[in-house]
Amino acid sequence: MVHYLPTEPEILILGRTRKKNPLPLFWTASGLEFRTDGSELWFELESDYESMEEWIRIEVDGFCLQRLIVPKGRSRLCAFRGFPKGTRRTVRLLKEVQPMLDERRYLLVHGLECDGKLYPPLPKKCRIEFVGDSLSAGVGLAGAPSLVDAGAAVYGLDGNYALLTAEYFQADFRILAKCGWGAYCSCDNDLVHIMPKYYEQVCGVLTGEHNRELGAFEENDFSGWQPDLVVINLGSNDGFAVDRPAWTDPETGFSQRMVSCPYGGLEEQSALRFEAAVKDFLKKLRRLNPNACLLWAYGMCEHRMSPYLEAAVRDYRKESGDEKADFLLLPATNPLWVGSENHPGKKEHELAAKVLIERVKEYEI
Repeated sequence: MVHYLPTEPEILILGRTRKKNPLPLFWTASGLEFRTDGSELWFELESDYESMEEWIRIEVDGFCLQRLIVPKGRSRLCAFRGFPKGTRRTVRLLKEVQPMLDERRYLLVHGLECDGKLYPPLPKKCRIEFVGDSLSAGVGLAGAPSLVDAGAAVYGLDGNYALLTAEYFQADFRILAKCGWGAYCSCDNDLVHIMPKYYEQVCGVLTGEHNRELGAFEENDFSGWQPDLVVINLGSNDGFAVDRPAWTDPETGFSQRMVSCPYGGLEEQSALRFEAAVKDFLKKLRRLNPNACLLWAYGMCEHRMSPYLEAAVRDYRKESGDEKADFLLLPATNPLWVGSENHPGKKEHELAAKVLIERVKEYEI
């Protein structure tokens, strides 16, 4: 058996992280991809958490061979054994759960062992980054519709629209997503829990000194990985906020709430604040990803925010002259397609991926 580090040149590191040994995995679908001709493969991982455990999936040639909870502490996990030696197989290890607000929680890859050689994965044709909320994080894709309030168990990647899209285009991809977070505010009107605020950091949505030591709060190296396409799937939680109480900033006492009109839609000031936040995020994305296509794709849960998103993207294009920014309305989920945690299930993700793929084909990335 030969021991390999996660930073070996033959290994493709998936997801936004710091390239170091051991390798921290912060975001949904972060992990490793490589090929090996060995008959046996083991991963050496380390994990800890207070309440929300880490789940991973191990794929071989596109088939999910294992999906499991990572034990606390340092452990060796067998990916496979007894396979015919000499055949090159593509192996992918993926973290299935989003970054959580748990200062003890982390997942490290110390290395892997196999009785064969490592080879680089087949070349990727493009790079796609997905920025989103629970939909992009895969809430609802693990467990039956009856599974609710089950913690980390409801997060899954099987059938995730982002993975389906990335696989269609043979893309190297990244997912930056947090359940409940929005573009202007979170689902409970919080102005802190928004994705644009932390986009420039490796994984600024985390907290705690240990995550700081792992590099989560460092500035992301955008020059080292430039996407051809950024898909933004935000807005659902901003819309849900109208049904929640106002949020008050504990430091300043400032209070705010998204407000709806009696006849439908948002009242004017709420709409203006939301549209301004969308335009500001598009400006940030363009500054940091100067050559990427920007596609704001929304609608898997409902469509109440679509008029404001469409208006914001249209105004941004007009004001900036940026013709590589677009809006795409995704089909809302059929009630019969609901997965766990009252979230869209696999059929909805598959339909969303089909619609998204057809639009992205036009970009010729």
